[in-house]
Amino acid sequence: MKRGARSVVQCNWIAKTGALFVFLLLLSCSVRAEQQTPDTAKTSVWITPSGKKYHKENCPTLKNSGNTVKSVGLEDALRRGLEPCSVCNPPVYSGGVDLYRLNNPPLRSAKDAQLSRMIPARVTAVVDGDTMKLRIPNPRPIQLKETETVRFLGIDAPETSTSPRPKGYYGEEAKAFVSKLVADKDIFLAFDWDLRDKYGRLLAYIYLPDGTCVNLMLVEQGYAFAYVHFPFQFMDEFTKAQAAAKQQRRGLWAR
Repeated sequence: MKRGARSVVQCNWIAKTGALFVFLLLLSCSVRAEQQTPDTAKTSVWITPSGKKYHKENCPTLKNSGNTVKSVGLEDALRRGLEPCSVCNPPVYSGGVDLYRLNNPPLRSAKDAQLSRMIPARVTAVVDGDTMKLRIPNPRPIQLKETETVRFLGIDAPETSTSPRPKGYYGEEAKAFVSKLVADKDIFLAFDWDLRDKYGRLLAYIYLPDGTCVNLMLVEQGYAFAYVHFPFQFMDEFTKAQAAAKQQRRGLWAR
């Protein structure tokens, strides 16, 4: 075989070998990804009745809690909004659409959130100034249902006439403002440490298509209080916004 022909054969062999290596590498990555994504219907994790996390069976946190422990499916734990234990590192679901949490990595301001990473939804009803119902289309994170009742994170609006609790000053105005802003419209959802409250309602930051954080806007305009009884990522920012609204006598601070 002539030298030139031999070089061509060697180049062809190298090209075929390289292509085969790339194929095997991609196949290995695919298999590894499948192995890391457990079958949520068959995978069991362990929880306590009042806990907010799920665990492996032998997690020391469970042994030290003294509470009743029971086994549930990973899918069930996720749909309840439970988080994986940071001590025992139980299995996690890494498939599908991710929840966008603004506390991880922590953002300094609600205005810094990335709209492209949020979950789109359609508002179907406004309950009051800090609660609404919505529909979340597919594809959606496994933790979320198609229809959800959402409680706005970080705020507390006055009660309305339809609330089981006494009506609060400026409650109807807050509901009307939120209705005009989002009723029957598309919005975006972002999340924080806790996914749900004790009533099972979804806890979320609500964003308009232009990137405006509705939660923060309601505090800034005096339609809601900063809710500081439980920690959330933007507590300092919301507290400062409330102080400014109060100083400028906006909304519920006008009287």
